[in-house]
Amino acid sequence: MTEISKNKKNIKEIKEKIETPTRDLQGTWKIITTSIAILMSIIFLYTAGFGTFQALIQRSLFLLFSTTLVFLLYPFTKKQKNRVTWLDIFSITISILSFGWILFDFDRIAWRMVYVEPLKDFDYIFGILAIIIILEANRRVMGWSLISVTIAALIFNFTGPYIPGAFSHSACSLRYFIDHVYLTTEGLFSSITGIASTYIIIFIAFGAFMDVSGMGQFLLDFCNALTGKHPGGAAKTAVLSSAMLGSISGSGVANTVTTGAFTIPLMMKTGYSPEEAGAIEAAASCGGQMLPPIMGAGAFVMAEFTGIPYVDIVKVSIIPALMYFGIVYLFVDIKAKKNDAKGLSEEQIIPITKVIKQSGHLLIPVFILVYLLLQGYTPFYAGFISIVSIIPLSFFSKKTRVGPMKALMALELAAKRTIGMATAAACAGLILGVVTQTGVGVRMSSLILSVTQNNLFLTILMVCVVSYILGMGLTVVTAYIIASVLAVPALVQLGVPTLVAHLIVFWFCQTSNVTPPVCLAAYAGAAISGGSPMKTGFQSLKISSGMILIPILFVFTPFIFLSYNTTFLNVAWFTVTTSVAFIIYVFAMEGYLDHNLNYSERYLMGLAALLLYLPVLPSKLIGILLLIVYFVIIKNYFKNFVQKTNK
Repeated sequence: MTEISKNKKNIKEIKEKIETPTRDLQGTWKIITTSIAILMSIIFLYTAGFGTFQALIQRSLFLLFSTTLVFLLYPFTKKQKNRVTWLDIFSITISILSFGWILFDFDRIAWRMVYVEPLKDFDYIFGILAIIIILEANRRVMGWSLISVTIAALIFNFTGPYIPGAFSHSACSLRYFIDHVYLTTEGLFSSITGIASTYIIIFIAFGAFMDVSGMGQFLLDFCNALTGKHPGGAAKTAVLSSAMLGSISGSGVANTVTTGAFTIPLMMKTGYSPEEAGAIEAAASCGGQMLPPIMGAGAFVMAEFTGIPYVDIVKVSIIPALMYFGIVYLFVDIKAKKNDAKGLSEEQIIPITKVIKQSGHLLIPVFILVYLLLQGYTPFYAGFISIVSIIPLSFFSKKTRVGPMKALMALELAAKRTIGMATAAACAGLILGVVTQTGVGVRMSSLILSVTQNNLFLTILMVCVVSYILGMGLTVVTAYIIASVLAVPALVQLGVPTLVAHLIVFWFCQTSNVTPPVCLAAYAGAAISGGSPMKTGFQSLKISSGMILIPILFVFTPFIFLSYNTTFLNVAWFTVTTSVAFIIYVFAMEGYLDHNLNYSERYLMGLAALLLYLPVLPSKLIGILLLIVYFVIIKNYFKNFVQKTNK
C-alpha cells in the first residue's frame, strides 16, 4: 500500500499545480476572491435549477464575474505573481462598468430597435472597453493564441473594402459594429457565451463536486482492481480511468496530469518506456471528450448548435468512441506482450469489493444524470439535480463525505475552472460576430471547396487541417465552435448530414493535443515520465491515430448511424470489418502478433488493414481473403523462421 499512498500524494500535488491559478493569494484578497468565486457558482447553479435570467443579463453577469476573477487570479506579468496591483483593480473596475452597463440600462437595450435607434455615448465607451477587457483577460489565462485570431478578425472587419479578391466586403461603421457585438446576442453575448454560462459551467461544477467527493481516486482504484493484475495492468488502468475521467472533466491536458501522476510511474515500473507511458496517458485522456454520456460537455454544445437532441448525438457517438478506445487498449496490450510488461502486485491493488463498498455510490449521480437526460429533461436542469444528489449520496461513506467545507471548495473550484472558458467564449463570440457581419463564413466554405475541387475526401482532409490548426492553443470546445462555423458548411454543401459534419469537426479538433508539434497533452505526459517530449508526441500520434482514421469513415460508412437509411445488418457489417481493420492495423504498427513480425508480414498486414478499412465491398472481400491466406498458410512459416533465427 506504500506505493499507492505515494502516488496519491503525487496526484494531490500535481492537481494543486494545475488547478490553483497563477497567483497564490493570501489574507484579505484570498477571502475576496474565494467569496466571489463561490457567489458566482451559487448564482449560476440557481439559474440551472430555477430558470435562467434574460439572455443579455445571464451572459453579461457571467462575463462580469469571470473577468473579475481573472484579474484577481492571473497577473499581468510574472513579476506580479503574488500580489494584486493597481492595474488589476483598474481592470476590475472597467470590467464592472462595461458589463454592468448592460445590467443597469437593460430595459432600454432590450426594447430598442437594433441597428436603427442611435447609440448613447456610454454604449460606445463601454462597448470598446468590454472588448479590450475580454482580450486582456483571455491573454492572461490562455496566452496569445486566441486573441491573435480575434484581433485579426476585428481588423478584417474594418478593412474589408481594402482587401482584394474573394474576402473583400463592404465597410462597417463603428456604430454598427458596437451595436452588433455589444448590444445584441451576436458578439460578446452570443450563443457561445450563453452555452458557457449555462451548460458548461454546470458540468464543470458537476466535475468539481465529483472531484472533491473522491470520484477520481475511485475510478483509478476501480479500474486498477479490474485490470491491474493483467500484463501491462497499469497502462490498462490508465486507459479505462482516463477515458471515464476525461468524459467528465472535459480537459485532456488536465486529465493527463492528474491521472498520469498515478499511472505513468506505475507503467514505467511494469515495463513501458517513459515515452510510451506518457503517450498512452495522453491518448486516453484526450479521447475521453469523445466518450458518452457527457463527452466533456461537447455533446451539449453540439446539440445547441445543430438543434439535434442530445440523446441522438450520444447514440451515434457510442460505437466510434468504443472503437477508439479499443484501438488504444489494443496498442497497450500488444506493447505489454512485446515488452514482457508485468502486472501490478497484490499490494498495489485494492480489492474491487472494498473499492465499491467505500466509493461505489459515487456512480449514482452519473446514472441520475443519464436517466434525466434520457427522460427528456434539459442538460441544464439534469446537471443541477445531479449536483444536488452528490451531497446526500456522498454521506454513504466517511471517505467520500462532502460537508460544508468541501461543498464550498467545489463551488470555488467550479468558478475557477470556468473563467478560462468564459473569456474564450467571448472571444469566439467576437470572431463569429465578424463572420456573420461580413459573410466570411460562406467565403471560407467556397475557398475550401475551390481548393478541393468539390472532392469530398479532399474536403475532409482540408477540414482536418483547419480543425487541427484551430485546436493549437485553444480548448477543444472553443476550437470546435469556430471550426464548425468555418468548415462545417463546406461539408454540408457536399451532401454530408449536419450531425456527421459536426462530429467530424469535433473529433478533428482533438488532434492537436496528441499530434506534434504542439501536442500539449503528450508534453504533459512527458513532463511526468521524464521522457523525450517529441518522442512522446510521436508515440501519442500513433496510439491515438484512430482520432483521425475513425471520423473519415463517418461520411463513407453507416456504422455509426442506425437511423440513416440503412439496416442493422449493414451497420453490423461495416462495424465488424472496420474493427478487424483496426486490429490488424495495430498488429502491423507494433510489429507483433504472437511473435515479432518481420517487414514482409507487417506490410502484408498493413495492406489487409487498408483493404478492410476502405468502405468498398470488393476491397473488404480482398482484405478478408488476404487475412485468411496469411493466418492459414503464411503465419506459421514466418513464426517458425523467426524462432529458428533467434536460436
